[in-house]
Amino acid sequence: AKNWNTSSPVCNWTGVTCDVHSHRVTVFNVSGLNLTGTIPSQLGNLSSLQSLNLSFNRLSGSIPSATFITHTLKYVDLRGNQLSGAFPSFIFNKSSLQDLDLSYNALSGEIPANICSNLPFLEYISLSQNMFHGGIPSALSKCTYLQILGLSFNDFSGAIPKEIGNVTKLKELYLVRNRLQGEIPRELSNLAELELMSLFDNELQ
Repeated sequence: AKNWNTSSPVCNWTGVTCDVHSHRVTVFNVSGLNLTGTIPSQLGNLSSLQSLNLSFNRLSGSIPSATFITHTLKYVDLRGNQLSGAFPSFIFNKSSLQDLDLSYNALSGEIPANICSNLPFLEYISLSQNMFHGGIPSALSKCTYLQILGLSFNDFSGAIPKEIGNVTKLKELYLVRNRLQGEIPRELSNLAELELMSLFDNELQ
């Protein structure tokens, strides 16, 4: 990236924002810089990091656990890369996390059933355009602050869990092009704040 050199203070680097008092890095945004290679584990050394945006690059490999050592992370955007491997369960150490976007990658495996128990303040999660499979966890109902849920263009199967009707703050639900079956749960009508819902290209009745 431009001006990334040791002769310039880190807080002046492109994509870096620091706290005005502590001078510690709080935002790291290198979106769309055509970066290649793997995600450096050294990002975990940024102990005051609140927002990490590596989106729309050409990063590959798995998501390193060391990246998520910091306990201050609120926003993580890794969409639009070539990342592979399973859902990063080590992200569960980040109870402060509010926004998680892993869409448009090559991630696979199942969504851990206890995702909301570990991420209680999650407001936005998008796993769309990956290769996730298995069922949609009914325990998503425990994400009481969740407003946007994006699981489109994966290989999820089984029924839409009726428990999603208990996510009362949900505004947008995207389950397009999976292998979901059965009836659309009537409990979804309980979602008073729901504004957008896309369920097409499934095997729903």
